[in-house]
Amino acid sequence: MIKFFRKIRKNLLSENKFGKYFTYALGEIILVVIGILIALSINNWNEQQKMAKEEISLLKELKNSISQDIQQLNSLFMQGEEDIVSADILINWLDSEVIYNDTLTNHFPIITRTGQSKIFRPQNSTFRVLESKGIDLISNDGLKNQILNLYNIEYSHLNFVYENYRQNILDYGRPIARTKFKVKGELGNMEPNNTEELKTNLELYNVLKILKLSNNSINSIINEVLVSCKKIQISIDNEIKK
Repeated sequence: MIKFFRKIRKNLLSENKFGKYFTYALGEIILVVIGILIALSINNWNEQQKMAKEEISLLKELKNSISQDIQQLNSLFMQGEEDIVSADILINWLDSEVIYNDTLTNHFPIITRTGQSKIFRPQNSTFRVLESKGIDLISNDGLKNQILNLYNIEYSHLNFVYENYRQNILDYGRPIARTKFKVKGELGNMEPNNTEELKTNLELYNVLKILKLSNNSINSIINEVLVSCKKIQISIDNEIKK
């Protein structure tokens, strides 16, 4: 093909057809430019297709991560409900003339509980990959903002309130447990050293009130986070179907 074009140029020059030569040369340049533009367009299209496939793959993984987070959030919510029940039972006992009974030992551990039931560990490895590749890989701005808000604001806020909750336990609940109770049985149930003295312990009463309010507040936040998680899953499904 190159030899063919060279032959045409040579013939035009040899015949002193300079006007036609320049017109031909200009046309050849235009053809080259058009070829380059087509090649660039094809390359851009291929790159866009590659990015679209990567986006869909990450969105699917992100949806799966959020599904695991939803399971964990539901578990944390249920534990919070159980702690609210325990706080109510103990507060009612302190407020009433009801005599002490051994079933209360099942509920006193609320003032010491800071373990797995009070920690949220989101599955954020896929989100970290997305951050490293660039969040703009998500083409839908609305979905992108939902994801950023969930991981950077809502999840962080939930962990912040859990940290405050655990700090209250360490500062106020556990000191009472160390001085006013003894651990009973393998389940870690707590038995008061002196039930009559405990009935008038204002510090215990206030701690139980705070823990009840805190669990109610945390569960309200969990409900909001769950709503956000489910909305993102729906948005991801809609994006994948496009």
